[in-house]
Amino acid sequence: MTAISNNQQQTGPESRAAQHAEQQPGDLLRSLLEESRQLTAVERFAKAHDEGEPELASHYRDLIPLSAPGEGEQYAFEVDLDACSGCKACVSACHHMNGLDPGETWRAVGQLYGANGLPIIQHVTTACHHCVDPGCLNGCPTNAYEKDRETGIVRHLDDQCFGCQYCTMACPYEVPQYSPSKGIVRKCDMCHSRLSEGEAPACVQACPNEAIKISVVSVADAKAKAAAGEFLPSSPPPELTKPTTIYRGERPLPASLRAADADHIAPQHAHLPLVFMLVLTQASVGAVATGAVARWAGYEASAAGAMIAGTLAGLFGLALAPLHLGRPHLAFRSVLGWRHSWLSREAIVFGLYAPLAIGAAALAAMPWLRPIADPYLPAAVGGLLDSAIAFRAPIATELLAVLSGAAAVFCSAKIYQFTGRAFWLGWRTGAKFAGTAVVLGLSLMLAAAAAAEYAAGITSPLSLLIGAVTVATIVKLVYEATTLNARTNHSLALSSRLMTGQLQGPTVARFVAGGLGGVLLPVAVAACGVGSLAAAVLAVASFGLLLVGELLERYLYFAAVVPLRMPGGVKS
Repeated sequence: MTAISNNQQQTGPESRAAQHAEQQPGDLLRSLLEESRQLTAVERFAKAHDEGEPELASHYRDLIPLSAPGEGEQYAFEVDLDACSGCKACVSACHHMNGLDPGETWRAVGQLYGANGLPIIQHVTTACHHCVDPGCLNGCPTNAYEKDRETGIVRHLDDQCFGCQYCTMACPYEVPQYSPSKGIVRKCDMCHSRLSEGEAPACVQACPNEAIKISVVSVADAKAKAAAGEFLPSSPPPELTKPTTIYRGERPLPASLRAADADHIAPQHAHLPLVFMLVLTQASVGAVATGAVARWAGYEASAAGAMIAGTLAGLFGLALAPLHLGRPHLAFRSVLGWRHSWLSREAIVFGLYAPLAIGAAALAAMPWLRPIADPYLPAAVGGLLDSAIAFRAPIATELLAVLSGAAAVFCSAKIYQFTGRAFWLGWRTGAKFAGTAVVLGLSLMLAAAAAAEYAAGITSPLSLLIGAVTVATIVKLVYEATTLNARTNHSLALSSRLMTGQLQGPTVARFVAGGLGGVLLPVAVAACGVGSLAAAVLAVASFGLLLVGELLERYLYFAAVVPLRMPGGVKS
C-alpha cells in the first residue's frame, strides 16, 4: 500500500493527478509549475551552505520563536504531519545529543492508519508534550520535576530523583524513561539550554523536512482543546494532563485512525519488590483489624497471634519497598511530595501505621508477656502498664492502627488509579487491594486460632473463620475471573489476552493456589476437628497457599496492564 498523509496525497504521479483531478487544465499547469520552482529541504540546506552559512544558525532560528512566551503562554512542539516522512532523524539526533543509553528514547515515531475515501498511512513523531497539568510532576514523590514558569517546559531534576519509576506510570504518554545505569528517570526537556541561546532543539534541527518546530501556545487554548478531547487520534485522553503539542495538517485526521501498534501486547515490568510490599502490608492491615475484632469479642489468645504475625509481615513488606528504587539510599525523600503525590502520602501513612501496629500487637500479647517480664520490670513501669490497660489504651491503639492501616491501603490504591490505565481504574484496584487485606487477614487469624486451640486448648471462633475465609476467597476469585473475559474496553481486552496467552501459567497458578488455600483446605480444617494437630497444620498451609495466590495476583496486576501510550510508543 502506498503511504499517504492526512490530506490523502500520495507521493507518486498518480497522487498528484488525483489531487488536481478537479482543477481546470490551466490551474493544474500553474500549480505544477509553482511546485517545480520550490526548493526541497535538502536543496535549501545546500544553498544555505554554499552561501556561507555552514552552521545554518539563522536558518534553524526560523523554527523557534523569536521571543519568549508572554503571560498565559508557553513553548510547545508543533508538528507538520504533511511534512513528516517517518525517517526517524529526530529520534537519532535526540539520542546522540542527550547521550542516552541503548534502548532509551525521548522521541518516537509511529504510524496511524485508516481510510477517509482513500487509504491513509500517517507518520507521527512524538516526544514530551510539556503538559499544562503534567502527570509526572503531580505523581513524583520527591519533587524531581518542575514546570518552568516562563517557558512552560517540564524539566526533570536528576539530582532529586531516587528512581522509583512512578512517573513512568503516571505519564499517560510514557515519556519519562528509566535509566538502569544511573538509577534515575530522565526525559525530554525541549533542549532548553539550546533554546535559551537561540538554538533549535536537536530534533528540530535534524528533521530534513522541517516537520518539527517550537511554537508559543496559549495555555487557555490548550486547556480548552483538552476539555473538548481535541488531540491526535489513537492517543491517550488529553484531559488527563492537557498536552500542548500541536499536530497540524492540510486536512484534519479522521478520529477513526488507529495506531499501527495499538494491538501490541507484551508483559510489563512486574516490579517484584512492590508485589511483595503491597501484599504483605495489606495482609498486615487485615490481620491487625481481624485480630482487634477478635480480641474485642474475647478471643485474646488467637487475636494476639494474628496481630503479632501480621505486624511482622507488614514490617517485612515495608523493608522490601526500597529495593524497588534505583537509588534506595535516598528512600527518605519519598515524603517530600505529600502535597500532590499519593506515593508520598502512602509512605507517610504507613509510617504512622507501623508503630501503631507494633503497639497494638504488644498490648494484645501483654497478658502472656507480663508474667515473664514482671520480675524484671520496675514497679513504676508495671503500674503504668496497668493504668494504661485500665484506661483502655489497647482498644484506642488498635482503633488507630486499623484506621491508619485502612488509610494506607487506600493511598496504595490511589497511586495506581491515578495513572489512568484501564486495568487499574476504580474498583479494579480498590477491590483487589481491599480483598487481599480481608482474605489474608482472615486466613492468618484462622491459622493463629487453630494453632492456639491445639497448643493450649483455647477456644476460638474456628467455624466462623473457616466460613469467612471461604466466602471471601470465592468472592475475590470470581471478581478476578471477570477480567479474563473483558470486552468493554480495548485496553482491558488486551490485558485479558495477555493473561490467557503469554501469562497463562501465572494466571492458572493464581487460581489454583487461591482455590486450594481458600476453599479446599479450610473445609479440610473443619473436617479434622477442633484442637487437632492436623487442623493447625492445614490452617497454616491454607494461609501459605493464599499468600502465594495473592502474590501471583499482584504479579499479574503489574505484568498484564496495558499502558497508555502515543502511536509508536511501544518500547522494545
